[in-house]
Amino acid sequence: MVTGQVGTTEATPFSALSPELVLTAIEQLGFACDGRVLALNSYENRVYQVGLETGTPLVAKFYRPAR
Repeated sequence: MVTGQVGTTEATPFSALSPELVLTAIEQLGFACDGRVLALNSYENRVYQVGLETGTPLVAKFYRPAR
């Protein structure tokens, strides 16, 4: 699990969550990403489908702080 906050405030907890940061987090877990990032619907959290160099894409969920 990758944890930590990147200079965010409570009012905008996901403002620093860029596609590059999503890919970096997934690659830190040992996956080889192919650069595709698709935002999926979620009410409170951020959910992305991330393409991998081999195999099917994975779904990554970033939870809001203090959850």
